[in-house]
Amino acid sequence: MLIRFLIDEFIAEKRYENVTEQSIKTSEYNYKHLESFLATQGIEQVKDISPRVAKRYMMFCKDSDDKPSTLNSRLKRIKALFNWAVKEKIIEENPFTEVKKVREDIRIQAFTDEEVKEIISYLRRKKRREDTFYAVRNYTIFLSLIGTGIRLGELVNLRWEDINFETGQMKVFGKARKEANVPLASPLLRELSLWRVYCEEKFSKLSPSVFVSQTNQPLTANAIKCFFKRLAQAMEFPETRCSAHSCRHYYAKTYIQSGGDIVSLARILRHTSIKTTERYLHMFSNELKENNEKFNPLNKLF
Repeated sequence: MLIRFLIDEFIAEKRYENVTEQSIKTSEYNYKHLESFLATQGIEQVKDISPRVAKRYMMFCKDSDDKPSTLNSRLKRIKALFNWAVKEKIIEENPFTEVKKVREDIRIQAFTDEEVKEIISYLRRKKRREDTFYAVRNYTIFLSLIGTGIRLGELVNLRWEDINFETGQMKVFGKARKEANVPLASPLLRELSLWRVYCEEKFSKLSPSVFVSQTNQPLTANAIKCFFKRLAQAMEFPETRCSAHSCRHYYAKTYIQSGGDIVSLARILRHTSIKTTERYLHMFSNELKENNEKFNPLNKLF
């Protein structure tokens, strides 16, 4: 079978399984990247991909300055493709089975309190001075990300029917389309309510999607990434990456430093393994130690 036919069949299978379109697009990008490399090696048939070719491809990616996290992400998706090919009896063995993951230097980039205050102040000024659709929407987007810790994909898929203003909860569909309820703080509920009224007044019909474009179409993940790129240029933070995921990290960091427990945080962030959540505890242990020295009850006794 030709490699491009294998990719097409696998993608069709994933669409049938109702995998999110964003996940499918990411997989397609990685598979086309692999296909392009194989073409330079004169390989078109799936059966001609050997373990040596597989390792050569991963070395090519590494030499192209792929970060360890990118390498591991590529490898995970490619292994899934060829595992499916084995299952479908297209090939006998997965040529990528023996390719190992590379070690990642785990460094969580979270906003500082000062940076978040600076961003909110900046967005508030734009909202007050300009009072444009973009200013109001982007302010609400940032507060929603900071105040819930939800993922970018969860934000763009959020619908008004998912928000219960009475109970203060929001239903999100995370990875593998798993449904979960996320608590909403009163300040965020108020801002979301104001945003809804704004949309009702601006558009003749309220869109089912919470966050929309100027033409009342559902907002894309790329549009929000562009918003953060512009925000990064305006803020010029030297260390912190200005992104939606940095908001998620900030939520986790603040939750831990405020005394929240790991188990509850894992449920809120919807981590499949608590080990993922524990990374935040390890990363921010120094700050926790400093707070312990400052606020320890023994300080009042000695």
